[in-house]
Amino acid sequence: MGIENNNRCFVCGKKNPYGLQVNPEIRDAGAEVHIECTPPEHMQGWANILHGGIISTLLDEAITHIGIGTYDGPAVTAQLEVRFRKPAPTGVKLFVYAERTKVSRRLIEAKAEVRLSDDTLIATGAGKVMPVDESFAPTL
Repeated sequence: MGIENNNRCFVCGKKNPYGLQVNPEIRDAGAEVHIECTPPEHMQGWANILHGGIISTLLDEAITHIGIGTYDGPAVTAQLEVRFRKPAPTGVKLFVYAERTKVSRRLIEAKAEVRLSDDTLIATGAGKVMPVDESFAPTL
């Protein structure tokens, strides 16, 4: 089984009607990634508060796209650490920014943050991304 983009990624897949359908903007060959997203109310945890798993997912997506841009090909998360700072309301645009911090032969390291339009810091993340080559074949 090879790696295939069937456009159904929960975060960026345009063919996933249940997903966020974001457009990650990769800049400077993977050095930076920007994402804007307005998560709907049905992604809440507490009433009108965005579920922390969705915030983590946005950080993961931004960091993974650092790897995709850097490797110029498929990449997956190897490690992700998240720190929540403030709750995010649902139905409000979030701004996700990631930047590459280290490149090695097997891993890319990056940091990311989620902010509101007034620059309120919602969460920060740090992660490692690894390339996926064509020999990748999950055991089923």
